[in-house]
Amino acid sequence: MLLLLNRFSLTERALVISLVASAAMIAGAHMFERIGGLLPCILCLDQREAHWTALAISFVGLVIARLFKSKMGAAAAVGAAALVYAVSTGLAFYHTGVEYGYWPGPAICSGGAVDLDITNLAESLDKPASGPSCEDVQWRFLGISMAGYNLLASAGLFALTLFAALAETRAARRNHRSA
Repeated sequence: MLLLLNRFSLTERALVISLVASAAMIAGAHMFERIGGLLPCILCLDQREAHWTALAISFVGLVIARLFKSKMGAAAAVGAAALVYAVSTGLAFYHTGVEYGYWPGPAICSGGAVDLDITNLAESLDKPASGPSCEDVQWRFLGISMAGYNLLASAGLFALTLFAALAETRAARRNHRSA
């Protein structure tokens, strides 16, 4: 795997790592849900959306970089991924704070998701929500919840993608000045 990554530029490597890491985060979350029986709260689902977005951006950025040989396209994609990871870090920070009781969660977090029946919408909206509260920590390892681990992973991926985007920008400026 490392030998394969040596063929890629710094931005492409960051995109590959971003793609693999976000895919692993999503797969892990789904395994905890499907196999472990841990239902996600609303904030958990929002954090998954950030990783789906980063995965898609990374994939498109790799296609642009490899198929169209576009360094600028790869740099734009890695910069966009950095922005997504900044949002993901913020969401995870907020969720972790809700779990520890530092601040209240949004009102919708009091009971998780609502099961909607389209054929009888009014009646299904009167039913209580069926998911867990965002304040309830269902799993911890070494005292850190899943939101906490997502915070650490997202912050690391933000730093990686931001570094790659800035490095590519500096290289492009140097090449432009020397041309």
